[in-house]
Amino acid sequence: MRVRGFDPRSESQMHFMSDIDYNLVDVIIERPYDFSVGRKHFSLYPVTLAKMFLLKRQVDGLGVDTNILKVNPYLEAMRVVRASRDICCHILAIHTAPNTKKDLFDQRAITIRKNYFIENLSDDDLATLIIVVLTSDKTEEYIKHLELDKERSNISRLMDIKRKHDTNNFAYGGKTILGTFIQQLKEMGYSDDEIRFEMSYSYLKLMLADKVVNIYLSDSEIKDLPADLGGTLLDGNDPNSIGQLNAFLASKGLKPVQ
Repeated sequence: MRVRGFDPRSESQMHFMSDIDYNLVDVIIERPYDFSVGRKHFSLYPVTLAKMFLLKRQVDGLGVDTNILKVNPYLEAMRVVRASRDICCHILAIHTAPNTKKDLFDQRAITIRKNYFIENLSDDDLATLIIVVLTSDKTEEYIKHLELDKERSNISRLMDIKRKHDTNNFAYGGKTILGTFIQQLKEMGYSDDEIRFEMSYSYLKLMLADKVVNIYLSDSEIKDLPADLGGTLLDGNDPNSIGQLNAFLASKGLKPVQ
């Protein structure tokens, strides 16, 4: 079986190093993986938030060993296919549902596709497709590749400085995905259906991770800004700098420098 854009036995593909920029483009344009079974053509659509939640119980039921999946994906995929063929075909049927609320909850169409896959897919072909659906989410690797994780860390450090100085502000909520993910996207103008049923979860996560954030620091706050975030470096040969350093050390209960 050929799945456009994916080779399940390719080591470079599994470690996702050489083609990461090209695959990132696929996430941005939300391009599906296309494949054929017999005379019928299907697409593995990008996973949406709703589809991810709907699939979670099914995927958990496979009992996938993630360590083996990383080392030998084909071996682990073949094991779960032989042990849970019915569940694998159900997962595939959900993945091939177009990204609309109507199609995701069209149980009749999903059951028809599931039965077709059971009757027409060999274990080898089904294992190939299961590898695709189990390893398709590379969002965290994109975030690290683009160094967005460092940006998020810097934002967190700046907010810590602001909280230290501004003791009159209190924040509540943000305990679930409703507040930390959906609400932020709604504030950006996206509808509930777009966020939950229509847009790729990876795309939305990347967009939030790379969202422009402006943080204003007052003069007193900026004095606590670390050098690696643009704070002022102290000159050891400058008496005024030595005085600032000793004042800082004294505030921490440490001995001054001579």
